[in-house]
Amino acid sequence: MIHSRPNRLSKIRLQEGGFTLLEIMIVVVIVGIAAALAVPNLTFMYAKYELYQTTTTLYNRLLMARTAAISRNAMIVAMPVNIPLGQDRVTFTAPLGAETFPLNVKLVLPLPVNPIGYTPRGLSTSPLAVQTIQLQSVRNPSLIYTISLAPSGKVTWCRQAINPCVLNATS
Repeated sequence: MIHSRPNRLSKIRLQEGGFTLLEIMIVVVIVGIAAALAVPNLTFMYAKYELYQTTTTLYNRLLMARTAAISRNAMIVAMPVNIPLGQDRVTFTAPLGAETFPLNVKLVLPLPVNPIGYTPRGLSTSPLAVQTIQLQSVRNPSLIYTISLAPSGKVTWCRQAINPCVLNATS
């Protein structure tokens, strides 16, 4: 007497599914190509993010410096410092301290470096000219953002390497 049980097991085994090595290799190649295309875009996006964060932080510190100058009835000055092969920073007079930049963001400074700041009335310390600070991404040197301080004390920033920032280009 022959049992039908082995025949049923062999049919079940024939119906079992799975992936072949060729199918897995094709998926790996497709994922690899997609990753190779995405990495440059992610690097550029991260460079923009770092530069944006640093620019808005410095912009806010300048606004805070103006408020401190008016409320304390004292001059507040910020001195940009470019450190070769190190972290650039902007050092404010007391009580604001220093703002240190990430390693991948550097200052683009004209020589000689002039301090920027506010009088006790909240006006720029340079009453006849717009003062600017430009920040550049180390990851992507074509990315340069500009912060401008007008003689009236108004601070603007833009995503361009222009001097001074134009009001319609502010962010």
